[in-house]
Amino acid sequence: MKKTLIIIVFFMIFNLIYSSEFFYKLNSTDQMDFAIDLYNHGFLDGALEHFIAIYNNERTPKEYKAEALYMMGEISYERKDFGNAIADWTNFKQKYPDHKLIKTIPDRLEIIKKAIIKEKSNKVSALEIANDYYRHNLNDIAKEKFLSIYHNPESSDDEKAKALYIVGQIIFEKGDYSLALEDWELLITKFPDSEYAKQIAKIYSQISDIVTFDSDSNSISLIARAYLQNGDFWSNADREFTIDSSWMPSVEIALKWYDKVLKEFPNTSSAEVAYRRKLFSLLGSSNPDDNQKAFGLKENFKKYIPVVLKTFSAFEKDFPKSAYMQGFRYQIAQAYWAEGYTRSSRIWLKKIISCGNGKETFYTETAKARLKNLKF
Repeated sequence: MKKTLIIIVFFMIFNLIYSSEFFYKLNSTDQMDFAIDLYNHGFLDGALEHFIAIYNNERTPKEYKAEALYMMGEISYERKDFGNAIADWTNFKQKYPDHKLIKTIPDRLEIIKKAIIKEKSNKVSALEIANDYYRHNLNDIAKEKFLSIYHNPESSDDEKAKALYIVGQIIFEKGDYSLALEDWELLITKFPDSEYAKQIAKIYSQISDIVTFDSDSNSISLIARAYLQNGDFWSNADREFTIDSSWMPSVEIALKWYDKVLKEFPNTSSAEVAYRRKLFSLLGSSNPDDNQKAFGLKENFKKYIPVVLKTFSAFEKDFPKSAYMQGFRYQIAQAYWAEGYTRSSRIWLKKIISCGNGKETFYTETAKARLKNLKF
């Protein structure tokens, strides 16, 4: 019991001594001794706070100001806060060139320089390790390593830019085009002056327009994938088994499964895939030489075109940056043209050009060419 009381009393006395109110009642010498005691006993936060107060106090003698500034640099150095250490000691050299401690600074700055070089070397090693995983097709591990580099606050802008560039490349190679384009857009926005951003900027619009087929993303939910596969069957996808679907509303059944994904997994990569599959089903077969029966727009344009427009509008609202936007716009324009609705076709072709934001891409140039030749 006595031991507990002694400890409590000790902490009460310590808190009293440590308080700022008590500190400012001390004279300059006592303030300096108090700050140094805190430093010697490992209370770096408190010591730094008081050295800063001493340095910025107009009544502090010049000699104590100099020593306080030096100690501010020393504490930053011990914390490996090299930026503040350099700033404090550079300031010290400029203001107190004749101080006795000035001779220690060049050596300390050289140590800091070596430490910074060592840190940079370690970061380069992290990039090299990530690159090695990527080169050996261990892409999931590589992606994790590059993302760690990108989110590391100590990584340089160039390192972060390279990490984003390769993460986008890994994702693009897996077929998740929209996510890859998001990463590359982030790269261009956040690091516009990096060589990686400049490389992507040159071909970004072309990449975003060459996606002309549907693909799965490995990140979609397993449940959503099951729904999608059920929908794919009714959407006339090839399967190893055969089920007679004659007289059955294939498109409607397919849409039901895709809509389950949209309802249960909104605003996810699964939902984006569902939107795409739903639109492909509604658009119908695009191969005039296939042996399948007509479905979707190919079967009944007037019945399905309102559903196509409603679905596309929802898709555009939920995933405005999807890599498939321009492709579907062109499919809609082409569907109108095939049915003789040249005015509506012209409207959609002009939308494609407008959404290209003045850039020459596959779809903008194709739309321009079709506008000049809206003939049958």
